[in-house]
Amino acid sequence: MLRSYAVSFIRLGRPTEGERKAILAQLDPLLPSKSGDVNTELIRVLTYLNSPNVISKAMPLIANPQPPELPDWSELASRNSRYGGTVLAMLKNHPPTREIGYAFILRNMRTGWTLEQRRQYFEFLNQAAKYSGGASYPGYLSRIRDEALGNCSNEEREALAEITGENFNPSPDFPIHDPVGPGKAWELNEAIAAAGAKPNFENGRSLYFSAKCANCHRLGGLGGNIGPDLTSVPNKFDRRYVVEAIVNPSKNISDQYGSSIVLLEDGRVLNGLAVEGENTWTIYPMQPDAKEEIVEKDEVEAMRNSSVSQMPSELLNNLNAQEIADLVGYIMAAGDPKKFPK
Repeated sequence: MLRSYAVSFIRLGRPTEGERKAILAQLDPLLPSKSGDVNTELIRVLTYLNSPNVISKAMPLIANPQPPELPDWSELASRNSRYGGTVLAMLKNHPPTREIGYAFILRNMRTGWTLEQRRQYFEFLNQAAKYSGGASYPGYLSRIRDEALGNCSNEEREALAEITGENFNPSPDFPIHDPVGPGKAWELNEAIAAAGAKPNFENGRSLYFSAKCANCHRLGGLGGNIGPDLTSVPNKFDRRYVVEAIVNPSKNISDQYGSSIVLLEDGRVLNGLAVEGENTWTIYPMQPDAKEEIVEKDEVEAMRNSSVSQMPSELLNNLNAQEIADLVGYIMAAGDPKKFPK
């Protein structure tokens, strides 16, 4: 049943609010289950539906891992001495794979956390890193941590910096210069071609702030948290995808960061990213410099998804061709000079 729900959401999109509440009423009482497999699928579906209870129910499972079910890899380890030692070491110090799977799913939960739950989550990842895994294991845990951090508020990140290993610094300590231009209304293929030039790290870093990207997106520990953290972008997307997402942001809108049209009982209509609190909605307007508006839930008459992205579509239009290459190069390096294209 849970897999059928998941496939239905993948193929048909998000359920209506009424359907969502009905499904949550059905599934919430089932977590936790005695079956680890059922727990995995429950956490997956409940996270997608933004259940208000999934964090409080899943975190005890993560914080108190059960002994893992060890696979019989002894014959596999005997086939080749080069990788056999790594396999045997993993069996002797096997990671809590089931609980890592839960943590992987929960990384997408942006709201609903207490600070103590956030702390437990990152302490678990730190502990999981002490177990033996394959060559990609440390990187896998790092990406889970980075994406989960991307869904933390600035205040949470600062409070958790000691255990996340993050050097939290919300203010850049380098000069920020306005674009030189001259700009133009960039077409997609033109912008993709421009992004292929050799980039300059310092200028790309400056443009990330002066072109307003940092107003909404964090990268390498710096920037806002209205939109998704871009630090893990190079692990998922290529340069063409990044340019297209900037030029045409409404083509693919994430469920988590899509804009809403909010009708209030006083007749006002707000457009922007709607973030749910306990008794309020915080609406982040589409204009990069506009201030968010907090409204009580009982003030909201209706809310529906918008087909227009929260992100403005003209962000590149103040930049010249080289500046596009610098900015995109900086994003593709995840703000890390060590990863910057030479």
